[in-house]
Amino acid sequence: MLNLGAPIPLLLIGNVIIVEHLARSRSRCQRMNISGQARNTRPLSMLMTALCVLFLVTLTPVSVCFLYFPYLREKLLSLESVDPYKARYDVQYIKFLYDVSLLLTYLNATFNFAIYVFSGSKFRAELMSLLCCKVTKGTSLFGS
Repeated sequence: MLNLGAPIPLLLIGNVIIVEHLARSRSRCQRMNISGQARNTRPLSMLMTALCVLFLVTLTPVSVCFLYFPYLREKLLSLESVDPYKARYDVQYIKFLYDVSLLLTYLNATFNFAIYVFSGSKFRAELMSLLCCKVTKGTSLFGS
């Protein structure tokens, strides 16, 4: 059960630390740079925040299902001896909820890809060169 709840707090803490360091770096660069052309880290901070929120929204339901199902199983077993039809209906409803939460988990990867495509011009350029089988000039985003 620890492996279900550990990624969420670690992701939140890590993202807060990274966004804080990005903000400090931006303010430090603005103080040092006289012309005021410091690198804008706001889009990166927004991207990381969006990915963290997306992770929480899409993976929390399946984690809740995994935590709640052992308790629900005991309840359904006791209900089966009293009302088997109601127990079977409840089992089907639980399976439906699990499938929906699993679908949300799969949508996490889809939404991550979409966020990267819409937010990063370098990622879009590399993706287009990859899909069109073009050789990129200079340094590549994914290595040589």
